This record gives sequence, C-alpha cells and structure tokens, in this order.
Amino acid sequence: MFYKVFQPHPALREFVNNIMVFQLDIPLHEKPPTISFPPLAEQCLYFYPFEVPESEYLTSRKKVILPQSILVGPQVNRIKLKMPHRNFTIKVGFQPGGLYRLLGIPMNEMIMDESLESTYFLDKNIKFIIEQLQETASLEMSLEIVQNFLLSKLKVLKPKLPLDDVFPLISKSGGLVNIDTVASQACVSTRQLERLFLQRLGLQPKFFARMTRFAKAWTIKEKFPDTKWTTIAYQCGYFDQMHLIRDFKAFCGISPSVIEDEFKNSPYYLGCQFYDD
Repeated sequence: MFYKVFQPHPALREFVNNIMVFQLDIPLHEKPPTISFPPLAEQCLYFYPFEVPESEYLTSRKKVILPQSILVGPQVNRIKLKMPHRNFTIKVGFQPGGLYRLLGIPMNEMIMDESLESTYFLDKNIKFIIEQLQETASLEMSLEIVQNFLLSKLKVLKPKLPLDDVFPLISKSGGLVNIDTVASQACVSTRQLERLFLQRLGLQPKFFARMTRFAKAWTIKEKFPDTKWTTIAYQCGYFDQMHLIRDFKAFCGISPSVIEDEFKNSPYYLGCQFYDD
C-alpha cells in the first residue's frame, strides 16, 4: 500500500487544500479491504483511473459501483468503500467553499448525500484526464496531469470573499468557533453568513462546525486507537462523553464502540486532512 498527501501547486492553494494519492495492490487470492469513512464537510474530486471501489451508503443501505471520477461532499452520512484488488486513487481535497468557486453552482442546490459523476459538472476533459492517468506509470506525472487540469480552471473561479479566508480557520479549530465571531471576521451579518454558507458549502454554519468537530474526534480515534473516548471528547471540546455519543448516533446511527471495532479490523488508515491536528 502507498499513501501520501501532497501540498498543491502554490497557485492552487487558495481553493485546493491537499492532493492525496492512495495505491493498493492486493493478490487476487486475498480479500480486499473495506474502509469506513465518517461524515465529513470536505469537498473532493476523486480519480480512479483503473479499478473502481464500491460505495455503500449506510443510511440508505444503497451500494453503488463508482464512476472513474466523482465529486464528493459535504458527506453528511457515514459510508464504506469496498476497495478493488488493484486501486490507484487521486483525491483533490478542496478548501471549504473551493468547489463552489470552481463550479459556480450553489452547493445547496446539489444532492450531496451521495457521490456525483464529475463529468456532469466539469467538462468532458475529465475523460481525457483519466486516459492520461492510465497511460502514465509515474506518480510525479500523475500529479502533474491533475494539477495542470486544475490550473486551467483558475480563470473561471468565482471571486474570493473574506469568508473564504475564514473557512479554513474553522476547520483548523476543529469546529470550536463562535458563529457571531465568524460573521464579524467575514465582514457580514449573521443572516448573510448563513446564506453564504449554504451557497458555498451547502450547510448551515453551526452544522458545518459540528461536523468538523465530529470528524476530528473520529480521526483521533482512528489514528490513536488506544485513546479513551473520554479523552477524545475533552480534546475536541465536547462537554462530556455523552455529547460525543449523541453526535455518533446522529451522524452514524451507531455507538462509538461499533466504530472502534471497525478500526481494529481495518489494516488501513487514510486519515483526514481537513483540519490541522
């Protein structure tokens, strides 16, 4: 297995947070892994140039074979990905609001409970990008192909607002923010803030902050499985462990102990690059 997170080209950083590469090559006689992902406010563009995963949306109990390129997020429900034996994934993780700036489509008008085929929203060059990725054996060239595509989109980005500089601060704080303070930093009223959040993220400000805090708790447990839930609740700013359990049931429909068992049985940790831990 190969997994690495890269900083994007400097010209992309105002709307791209990171680029992740994941590579897996499992012998055919072995069972490929299934990886669990938390609800996450991150917006992403994925490329699967070779074999594609199967996504299981646990709330609706729906299973879907994914296209070779998808847009995801905000992902408001827990999902599982059944990985193929041979997988090469490139994930572009956008800055909060970055996908809106790229597409120009209000996020509250998009159905984001499931992944969406990216060719419906980006140009048909996506198929050409996939073909290029299939033809190169170089990781460096694969990154260059994807970044050149994104660089070609700079001229169509929606204008940057003060709020776009505030979004990353919310993520880095783990969702521990005061909404009135956020509005003040973004130079807008609270009502305008809610409208801009829906437009750029598809979420209300408080819900975005809540999802961010929950994702941080999930990721700490995934990365440090011996850490007690009580400690994690404290680190993430929950009043107590019961408030964390309540978020688990609200977002995942299960208790933390179920997720803990899944982590123990999973040999892979992909992490979350949505905030600074």
